[in-house]
Amino acid sequence: MARSVFPLRFRQDHVRELVRVIAERDGISQNELLEQAAEHEVIARGALLADDLETAAAQLRMITASAYSALVDASVAGFAEGEGNVEPLRPRRISRPRPSDTIGAIAAFEHRD
Repeated sequence: MARSVFPLRFRQDHVRELVRVIAERDGISQNELLEQAAEHEVIARGALLADDLETAAAQLRMITASAYSALVDASVAGFAEGEGNVEPLRPRRISRPRPSDTIGAIAAFEHRD
């Protein structure tokens, strides 16, 4: 089975030398050392990222709960204020159509002062 190749270029020569020395001391190849190092780094950064996401989610839950509570309070206050206002649809008496009116249904909706 062919393995993928990942060419690594060090920007600092002393890092390449340290990798060589540590790999030789541990009796493993430089590739194996770098693969282990990358795995450890990914695991550590992944854990930090998960912690950051959990913290952000907790903050959003708190903010959302607070915003929801404020929205409900404002809604209740607005409803109470609206109940104190004059009724927008005031009832009016509709006069009965005259017997001479042939279309009585229309006359019921005519506005007469």
